Amino acid sequence: MAVMYPKNIREYMPTASEEIVYHELERQLPDSFEVFYSVSWSEMRNGKKETSEADFVVVSPDYGFLCLEVKGGNGIRVNNNEWTLLDQRHGDRKLTKSPYEQAENSMYFFKKAYANEYSIHYQGIFGAGVVFPFYAVNDIENLSNRPAACTIDSTGMHDLYNRIKKMFKFWGGSLFGSRIYEKNQHKTFVEIIRKRIAIDAAAGALVKYKERQLDVINRVQDGYIYFLTHIRQFYVRGGAGTGKTWIAMKMAEWELSGGASNVMFLCASPYLADMVRGQLSERIDVYDIERLISEVSSDPSAFHAPGYEGVVDSVREDIKKYDAVFIDEAQDFSEDLAFLARYMLADEHNGRLGVFYDDVQIVRDSSFGDAFMIPLPPFLLHENIRNTSSIYSWAMNSTKLGTDVIVNPVEGPCPVSENMNDVRHLTHRLENLFKRFLQDEELPCTSMVILVEDADAFIQSFNGSIAKWKLVKKYTDTFDEIKVSSVADYKGLEADMIVYIHRKNTTENLNYIAYTRARYYLMELIMK
Repeated sequence: MAVMYPKNIREYMPTASEEIVYHELERQLPDSFEVFYSVSWSEMRNGKKETSEADFVVVSPDYGFLCLEVKGGNGIRVNNNEWTLLDQRHGDRKLTKSPYEQAENSMYFFKKAYANEYSIHYQGIFGAGVVFPFYAVNDIENLSNRPAACTIDSTGMHDLYNRIKKMFKFWGGSLFGSRIYEKNQHKTFVEIIRKRIAIDAAAGALVKYKERQLDVINRVQDGYIYFLTHIRQFYVRGGAGTGKTWIAMKMAEWELSGGASNVMFLCASPYLADMVRGQLSERIDVYDIERLISEVSSDPSAFHAPGYEGVVDSVREDIKKYDAVFIDEAQDFSEDLAFLARYMLADEHNGRLGVFYDDVQIVRDSSFGDAFMIPLPPFLLHENIRNTSSIYSWAMNSTKLGTDVIVNPVEGPCPVSENMNDVRHLTHRLENLFKRFLQDEELPCTSMVILVEDADAFIQSFNGSIAKWKLVKKYTDTFDEIKVSSVADYKGLEADMIVYIHRKNTTENLNYIAYTRARYYLMELIMK
């Protein structure tokens, strides 16, 4: 069986014709073949950006690659090079161009992309063809103005392996079987395809597939909330990306709508608090620890991380108290901070107290212990909904942490890890990365975040910019600005694309946190 990408095509809402071709390619091709579904591409032509896609890219380590266009319906008609897809069920549809031309454009794009990326010509066979899985096509050579080898119709669907080899043989010509195709070229070509998928993913190509899944998860989360509303005080424990923050936010809104006069959302990070504040009703008070202490303590300057020992004793008597308090990322709380959070309840015994945490994502030595004084064991969240399965599986395998989490069925591209020799090498790599994603592919700057150990030191080391892109901790205009954050400050947050820069001796705990901030695409750059 061929190696398929993605592993589950149904998550991508394929057409019926694409789905049957996918499964037949998987079943009939040997396991040395890799097949990629729906690989999009774009390039500038005559001053305009042209965007297209290959329905399938079939890659063989023995031959090279083929781009296949798939057409369903009940038949095909061509008049004066105008192509019409015949479909009795959904109505006939005119095609913008010949499907053969579309497949060949994809073929030439990937061949050119390889040459541009590696500055050498692609030595494997490159070809293109069209698949009509539901019907036989008569007089196909005159219809398509191509040899019959470029077409697979319903009569060839039971013999795909031989038909694919015939297509390779046609495009390879007299060199078929004697052409030298090095293993390294095969490997690097596959990387070209994976990079294309990565660009699409970071630019939001997977969003439509993930949103459908999130609709289901939202209903599941509403079930959690309904269950938890019958419990006044509780813990919820879950790995990275299991939806802890969103459930806490929903519960805060539910409490407010249910008649609670005063509701608080509390976390340690001011950056997470800013995100939550922008999402919740203005009637809900959102605090990070420093801001809360500055308002309730008679001497806030006396308390500093990590312990905040004795902070409860400094709280003024005239502070506002709350009917409900929800704490997110509670693993960052010490015992003293946990006592303070509980003290903020108007009724410590019957007030609503929800504590959300992940005992894997701990960046400090001490923990809250039993200081929240909740007798019940934690309720567990197991399903990751933030990261693609490729990212979370990679994080688990790399760190051996968070292994009790069920991965997301949306697969996504594999993370990329590269070693950097020095700062000069890193600068060159980042400049190329920004140009590729932000300039050539027009990925919004706000979709990319750089994670490092020390954001200030990193920004200063580049004098605040790389090429035309400014490195910032906080956006000012977001135009050509790229956010840089420490891993600790970015806990609880996420971005479409994460570029994680660190040294080899970074703890597995910090690595796990950094990896799982990425929704669709993760690139790791390791400094020697």
